[in-house]
Amino acid sequence: MKRNILYKYFNVIQKMTVYNLKIIFANRFFWFLIGSVGFYSGLSLIYILSNNIYKVQDLYGTFIFTGILLVFYPSVFGIQNDQDSRTIEILFGIPDYRYKVWLIRLLMIFIITFLVMLVYTSISSLLIIKFRILEMTSQVMLPVMFIGTLAFMMSTVVRNGNGTAVIMIVIGIFFLILSDSLSRSQWNIFLNPYDLPRDMNETAWNLITVKNRIILTTGIILCLLAGLYNLQNREKFI
Repeated sequence: MKRNILYKYFNVIQKMTVYNLKIIFANRFFWFLIGSVGFYSGLSLIYILSNNIYKVQDLYGTFIFTGILLVFYPSVFGIQNDQDSRTIEILFGIPDYRYKVWLIRLLMIFIITFLVMLVYTSISSLLIIKFRILEMTSQVMLPVMFIGTLAFMMSTVVRNGNGTAVIMIVIGIFFLILSDSLSRSQWNIFLNPYDLPRDMNETAWNLITVKNRIILTTGIILCLLAGLYNLQNREKFI
């Protein structure tokens, strides 16, 4: 009896995983993946062939951008893809099913991104400069996950992939413009924890970094909850 229950549970998980993988890798995600690989490969080649001595903080921005490329399409266009394929009607037809599907989908998106980033950081640590691979990957994943959940939340409000993409690009440009002003601020979502300011105490910088990571983690949770809450309104999506 228990084996049958476990088998059915495992079967449901397997089917849901396969279904969500098809959704994630559908349409234009492949091109974003190629763009991420191309961007990383191009910059890494420059780093390797250059005679300059690079530091860990120089690689952080590269990892951030490649990670954002990976989460951008599935988190921005996921709702629209469900609408276009009419699967959104199925999701809303079963109570609480849409929450489970999207939680699993976002989790899978972040797991895939983490694994790809792990490959990037491993290659960079081997060919460019030695650093702690898991620590770097974890540091990069927090802002990437924040961008991903923020994009998901915005997609539940705008309900259009192109509109959500424009808003996310504007938000990104806004923070890039303020990057110099917010370079030492705990509110900077692109804060580089490895770029210690020359005139700042290391302890003070570590405190700012910890606060920044707490803010990002809180933002991830709030954006996720807000996005799932917005999915309650069936009439706006069907």
